[in-house]
Amino acid sequence: MSHELEVEALFDEWAIEDGAVDMAREHWARVEPVLSALTPSEGWYLEIGPGNGYALEYIARLKFANGRVRAVELSQEMANMSAARVQDLDNVSIDVGSFLNWHAPKDVKFDLIFSMEVFYYFQDISAAIKKASGLLAPGGELIVMVDYYEESEESRDWSEELGVKLTRWPQSRYLDAFKAVGLQGVTQEIKSGGVHEHGLTLCTRGRSPSEIVHE
Repeated sequence: MSHELEVEALFDEWAIEDGAVDMAREHWARVEPVLSALTPSEGWYLEIGPGNGYALEYIARLKFANGRVRAVELSQEMANMSAARVQDLDNVSIDVGSFLNWHAPKDVKFDLIFSMEVFYYFQDISAAIKKASGLLAPGGELIVMVDYYEESEESRDWSEELGVKLTRWPQSRYLDAFKAVGLQGVTQEIKSGGVHEHGLTLCTRGRSPSEIVHE
């Protein structure tokens, strides 16, 4: 079985067994402060791996209510959960498949791209960051949040526990990768919170240049 199929099967299982609900509850305590601080937009939003849709719904209803919301989810079962949350909204589209193989709508660039607890499932995180940055509109922001990173002792054994290969980067490598693709104002912070609080979440963010410089 390929790596992507293993990850897909894992997330399908979590969705079917309601594990996604518990994860969303834990994640929301750390995600909410980040998303609630965003300025409402009439532009385009993309979420990579929305899971059961807790953040996607919040964004679609409160931050991009007058914009367009898109999501790419590897797991069909998770996509079904997300779709159920936003079924009454006409500004949301959810695509099922691999982000690295996904094609954005023609001529669309995103004002915000967000992902929580997804990027370490990519075998090539650099490629995922590069692709995401290339989808940003001028001045658009990329926000990547992960619990599995080198400095997190609590998540150290996750790969073995899950039976899926995960990519474990140190904090500095996320910073360097954001800068390497040309993102500006790159920052990092650690988020805490949640009922059980298993470890801490690393949040890395940066913006696409607001103007294209012609040499």
